[in-house]
Amino acid sequence: MQITRNSIETAPGPGDWFTGTVYIDAVAAPSEPSRVQAASVHFTPGARTAWHTHPNGQTIYVTEGVGRAQRRGGPIEVIRPGDRGSSSPVRSTGTAPPPTAS
Repeated sequence: MQITRNSIETAPGPGDWFTGTVYIDAVAAPSEPSRVQAASVHFTPGARTAWHTHPNGQTIYVTEGVGRAQRRGGPIEVIRPGDRGSSSPVRSTGTAPPPTAS
């Protein structure tokens, strides 16, 4: 077993990927020939992702908080801790905008 000590600082999410304040912690980086990587992404209230695709698909696992997720053109869905979501390579994904005050 190879143990890798965490040496990567928490990074702010890039502005072209996210709206609002988002923090990213690397969990696992790929080593050849694998492409598998993992990150813990923390969204502050009201932050969201920009619409994007994942060429090899993506799986998310909610660990804390309550969020909203949507596939382009699909319904907005509430996600909570323990929920898992996956996208196929051809789908566009993004978090839904925050609800409007009424």
